[in-house]
Parts: sequence; structure tokens; C-alpha cells
Amino acid sequence: MKQVAMSAAPSARVRYWNRAQAWVKEHTVSLYALTLTVLLGLLAIAPRMVVEVPAGSVGVLWKRFAGGTVTEEVMPEGTHFIFPWDESTLYDTRLRSFTREYEAVAANGLAIKVEVALRYRVNPKAAGLLHKLAGKEYLETLVQPEIASLLYKFVSKHTPANFYSVKRDEIQDFLEEQAKIDFPIGNDKDTSGNPLRLAMIHIDEVLVSNVTLPLTVRQAIERKAEQEQMMQEYDFRIAREEKEKERKRIEAEGIRQFQDIVARTITPEYLRLRGIEATQSFATSSNAKTIIIGGRDGLPVILNTGDDAKPAEQPAASGAEAKPN
Repeated sequence: MKQVAMSAAPSARVRYWNRAQAWVKEHTVSLYALTLTVLLGLLAIAPRMVVEVPAGSVGVLWKRFAGGTVTEEVMPEGTHFIFPWDESTLYDTRLRSFTREYEAVAANGLAIKVEVALRYRVNPKAAGLLHKLAGKEYLETLVQPEIASLLYKFVSKHTPANFYSVKRDEIQDFLEEQAKIDFPIGNDKDTSGNPLRLAMIHIDEVLVSNVTLPLTVRQAIERKAEQEQMMQEYDFRIAREEKEKERKRIEAEGIRQFQDIVARTITPEYLRLRGIEATQSFATSSNAKTIIIGGRDGLPVILNTGDDAKPAEQPAASGAEAKPN
């Protein structure tokens, strides 16, 4: 009996196998069509199932049937597989920059233009929260309005004239400091219901590249600055003249003291000695000259030191007779 049962079992398996082969042969075309359809379907949905996150980026997952945007975690760099009915969004977390000109109203009601260059980057941990609250247009809806608000706050406390005296570094420091403190922080809750507070944008640096004032204000400030420079020039001139007056006073005092000293020490004998020395110098000089000797001391007329030295008499006019001595 056992041998009959064992021989019956293999025969049953053989029959099933033969039937399967016959069915496959009968539906070969249908099976090929089904296989091709499945392969084409997999190829069609493969881009929605395979997510490649490039360098310097993170991926945010949106689950269609499981709560929407995932804010507590992101997909790091690399290849990830998701369900085809879910969606993923990539965010660049590298350092980026933009430049924009803002028109703000100063304290006196005049408008000025300030050009601001901002360097920022997305916080990778808060990319899911950023995607949920702002989306891919976060630069226009989140970053620029916040920078504009801080700039308006600073400009409203100053007049246009102050921007000639306020250092540009002070504006930059204010914007950078306030942007790092007051920049929007996303308020949300994680899957456990706990508060989720993350800085969605990191501000690296704020640069004020240009400040443009109204033409009339700029001209008025330039005229004022010119007048101030002229006043400083006049003050310098006055101070210089005061110094010159003091110099001349000191010089005159020195000359007066010198004359007092010389008047007390010069004697006729000293003057006669100096005349003799000058006469010797004339005599030994090689220059052509005419020297009139006739002084009382035998010195040249120009060096005569006698008390009776008199100028030579003028010759009589033409046609006049000379009077006898």
C-alpha cells in the first residue's frame, strides 16, 4: 500500500507540472505582454520612487496618505526610495547670496535708497519646516521682507544727513545682528506634539553696497560740508597769522635787544679798526673798483668815522660863477 501511495504522488506532481507547462504554452503571448507591461510600468514610476539628493542639498518628503510634509527629518545626500504616490522636494543648503535695492523713508520724511547684499543659507535641519511654511519661494516671501523690515526700522531713526556721518559699518552691523536675532523662527509641532522651533535661515553676512540720497538733499549736504571746510580753512588762516604775529614780535624784540647791546659796546676806536680791515680787503680784492680816500682817519670816504665828515659839495650849475673862498 505504501509503495502504491508513493508512486501515486509523483505522478500527481508530474500531471500538475505538465498542465502548467501546457497553460504557459497556451498563454505565452499573454504572459509576454503582461511582463512587458509590468516592466514599462516600473520604468514609468521609477523616477517617482528613486530620489537622488546631490551634494550640498537635502530632500523634504511629502507623504500623501501619512500626514503630509515630514518636518522632523530630511533626506540627506545620496539615493533614497519612496512610494510613487509620495513627493520629494530638494533644497540647496549651500551658501547663497542676493542683492536688492530698498527704498526707505527717513526720519524727516524723505526717501532714500539703500542697496543691500545678503549672504545666507538654509538650515538643513529646518528644511522640512521651511518647505511647509514658505516653500521654494522662501527668498521672496521670507528673506527679503524680513531684511526690508529691519532696514526700514534703522532708516526711520535717522535723517538723510546722518548717512553722511553714520559709518556704513554701523548699518551693516545693525542689520546683521538683528537678522541673526529676529529672523523668522518656524513654530510647529513634531509628531509627538512637542513644540518645534528652528531657525529656518542662517544669515552669514549683510553688506550695504550703496546709499543713494535725493538730489536736493545731497546738494544741500555737499554745500554744508563745503562751508564747514571753508570755516575750518579760515580758522587755520587766523591761527597761522597769530603764529606769524608772535614770530615777528619775537624777532623785533631780538633785534631791539641786539641794538641795545651793540650801542653800548661799539666805540669810535672799534669802528676805526673795522674800517682799516675793510680798506685792506678793498686793496687786496681783484675786482675793478674806485675808492676815494679822504677821510680824517685816512680811510675811504664811505668808511669815514670822524665827526666832521661831510658830504662833498655839489658842483656849480652851468654858467654860474664859483664864489671865492
